[in-house]
Amino acid sequence: MSSCKQNIGVVFGGIDFYPLKTLSAITAVTRRFYKNWDQKRYEDYLRQFSLDESKQFRSLSNGMKVKYLLALALSHHAALYLLDEPTSGLDPVSRNEILHIFTRIVKDGKRSVLFSTHITSDLDRCADDITYIQNGTVLKSADKKTFLHSFEHLRTAGDSSPLSLEEIMLRTEGSDPDETAL
Repeated sequence: MSSCKQNIGVVFGGIDFYPLKTLSAITAVTRRFYKNWDQKRYEDYLRQFSLDESKQFRSLSNGMKVKYLLALALSHHAALYLLDEPTSGLDPVSRNEILHIFTRIVKDGKRSVLFSTHITSDLDRCADDITYIQNGTVLKSADKKTFLHSFEHLRTAGDSSPLSLEEIMLRTEGSDPDETAL
């Protein structure tokens, strides 16, 4: 079981632990749990994300909280990262930065990132495989190309352009894409 803990990084959106503690105090406790903690990598992420360790967790914006939690998760050489809404609350520039980091992490084929999201553009940018869960039931799970192809039946008559992930979600959930634009 301990080897599992060392090889998985987990980030949950909306965690608000130890609000009065400084980031440095939270990090001091967190890094003790990981034998592969990489202080240099952590410090690199702090710089990249413009995080100040002397600040209290509660003083951070939601986006900065997400970045801090990602800095913790990405600093111990995990083989698998489980992330819940990792780009939630981030501005477009920060989202792009995080998605680029995810792409870089998996590039060597030795690490994986699994994240849940409702932001379909994030999936368009970096997903290799997609699992669509509706009301607790897996509707489809496949590589992105196969996934997109499997929803072609939702296209309107005479429309030959492929559906986007957002259009698939809207049509599967029963929303009319034209109505959502209003």
